[in-house]
Amino acid sequence: MTKFRTTLLTGAITLAIGLAAATPAQAASSYYHDFGGKPGITALINQFVGNVAADKRINFYFAHTNIPALKAALVEQVCNLEGGPCTFDMSMRAIHKNMGVTQNAFNALAEDMIHAMDEQQIPTAAQNNLLAKLAAMEPEIVTK
Repeated sequence: MTKFRTTLLTGAITLAIGLAAATPAQAASSYYHDFGGKPGITALINQFVGNVAADKRINFYFAHTNIPALKAALVEQVCNLEGGPCTFDMSMRAIHKNMGVTQNAFNALAEDMIHAMDEQQIPTAAQNNLLAKLAAMEPEIVTK
């Protein structure tokens, strides 16, 4: 990823955080509905994991991962983050502790999620809300 593209993505995430904070409060459950409920989130995660699998910048991080378990956990996480009736209580720090995730890898993962949300036609406000929540996890995920 070029320095410009990394800066652009970091700027997009920062903008998403600002937009999510600046928009009038929307009930979290309505974001859940904007994602299409659990079936929509499942479709999003399937697209996202497919994007990651095809992304040579980061797919090696997942070479020995139980993909069905990863998908299930991500569905629960996004469902929970967006106000759905799901429970997710895994520690991002513990999960990523020995992975050696770099800032560039984190940015590539965020880019893959943005593409998946665009492909699933998730409304912009809902995308920004999720991106802000994911960006807040960066200090627990980036370890290298």
